[in-house]
Amino acid sequence: WDKVCSVNLKGVFFCAQAVGRILVEKGEGVIINMSSESGLEGSEGQSVYAATKNAVNSLTRSWAKELGKQGVRVVGVAPGIMEATGLRTLAYESALAYTRGITVDELRAGYSKTSTTPLGRSGKLSEVADMCVYLASQRSSYVHGVTINVAGGKTRG
Repeated sequence: WDKVCSVNLKGVFFCAQAVGRILVEKGEGVIINMSSESGLEGSEGQSVYAATKNAVNSLTRSWAKELGKQGVRVVGVAPGIMEATGLRTLAYESALAYTRGITVDELRAGYSKTSTTPLGRSGKLSEVADMCVYLASQRSSYVHGVTINVAGGKTRG
């Protein structure tokens, strides 16, 4: 609990607080908070993680109301199931499989199962990066106070 809250809430809060002061001084800028599809939809076996990411979404909306008046936009990005990275360690997979009552092999099989994603594939990290670049640009100058789900259309249903 403490570690997840420290990274996902305290980390986001203190980083945004430090950057926000500079952006307010300048009278412009964008804070992009990284959330997760789990924060929007919930996630079996990851309730604490999902709760902290939903809290990031709430911080995004609140900060947008507070900082927007001073020329600072605040937005969030919520990636869904992404391509494999080095973060998928055996320790992580074992813990997640345990919380879901399945084996690591069953968990891994689920990574390639894309039936819950209308686009039928995992996302690419470059697609998340592209969204962040867009949100940081002037092309998105009226996008503010929202968290954008980059998840191939995956939702609760």
